[in-house]
Order: sequence, then C-alpha cells, then structure tokens
Amino acid sequence: MISPEDRNRVLIKFMDETHVDSFVNQGLLHMNNIQYFREYEDKDPALRGDLHEGLSASYLPENVVLEINGHIIADAVDKIDIREIHNEETNVYCMTILSDKNIIDAGHDGLHLSSDFIKFGNKAVFIGGSDIAKFYRRLENAINNHPSIYTLEDDSIVGRKVTYLNRSDHHSRLNIYNKFHEYSWQFEWRLALKQKNKKGVLELRIGNLSDIVHVVDTESLINEAIKFQKNGL
Repeated sequence: MISPEDRNRVLIKFMDETHVDSFVNQGLLHMNNIQYFREYEDKDPALRGDLHEGLSASYLPENVVLEINGHIIADAVDKIDIREIHNEETNVYCMTILSDKNIIDAGHDGLHLSSDFIKFGNKAVFIGGSDIAKFYRRLENAINNHPSIYTLEDDSIVGRKVTYLNRSDHHSRLNIYNKFHEYSWQFEWRLALKQKNKKGVLELRIGNLSDIVHVVDTESLINEAIKFQKNGL
C-alpha cells in the first residue's frame, strides 16, 4: 500500500505566461545550473536565489576541529559549509509537488499555498493524478535519448522531492535534494542533470504535454484551498 507521503496528487510549475506555450506544446524545461541560483539576488528572502544551494556538507563549528598543515584551528564562527566545485554545473528544474500527506496535514480547511508563488509568474501549469506518471515516463525517455546529458542517480528515479533541513542544528553531509527549512513553503520536486560537453543553461524538450497539463491563473490557485472532496481532489 502506498503511504500518504508517497501518493502524489499534483505537480505544479509556476511561470510567466510567455513561457506557457513552450512548456505545454514542446515540453521545454529551461534548466539553470546551481551556480545561477547561488548567485541570484532576490529582493525577497527564500525565493529563487539561495546562497547555500549546492552545499555538500554543513557542520556545527563546536563539533569540528580544523587542521591545516599541522596547525589546529578551533573556535570557528558560524556554520562550516563545504562546497564541491563540480556541483556548480549541475542543472536543475524545480516544480511544486503535493502529496496526500501535505493535504491531510493542512487540516479540515485545506492546504493554502503561499502568496509568494505569484512572484514566480502569473500562470500555474499543473499535472494531476495518474498523469504525473505519464510525465515522468516522457521525461525519462527524453533523458535516455539525449546523447549529452545524464542523471545523478543510479536507480532510474526521475527527480526527487526536496528534503528540508534546519540549518541551525544540521551537522552532516548534504546533497542536491536538500535545502534549508525557510524554503519549505515551496514543496519542491527537483530534477537534476549533468551535461557532458558544455556548461550553463540546459534546454530539455520532452515533447508535447497538452494532453496531460492544465493551465490556470496563479492568483486563482493560491486563493483557493486544496482539499479532498467526495470524488477526489
């Protein structure tokens, strides 16, 4: 039996209306790299830009002793963050994914998405129910047939939900599917790919999606609660 946490109900991409046609009719995924998001400067905190994007570890200073050429350096100030340079060129595509558990945990009044989603664009393109599996299959097929890209995973899973962590007490390694808790309102699902022969933006086209996607105004989506009805979501 699938757990409520693993039963995904809807996958959403918030975007400007100028990008809707290319997503719906070409399946165009415009994938920036980690460096782009790390250096992106937002007026609003915890939106697109993330200074901590791509960290491979973050340690509590009181639990770490640094040794350099035989010299011990103690009493470090603030978190000790480690970043591997090769992670900078990982391309990512981010969407919002909601599971049964997210909706159940929101309570009787339903799940209200953050008003900050309007800052990503005035349109919400969503894929629901069993169509999510169709989207994954088309995505996997496009990746497998692309000669110069590859996934970071060995288990054939296409994309993962982001796990959100508390920065103040995290003392361990991190991966591309970890972010700190201030971004948890985004309910992020993430695709991460590497390019063999180039760096920078990756534009992946997975084919026409018009049979499985729906387009609504972002404002209308965030103004209505997402909840279970007698006939489903």
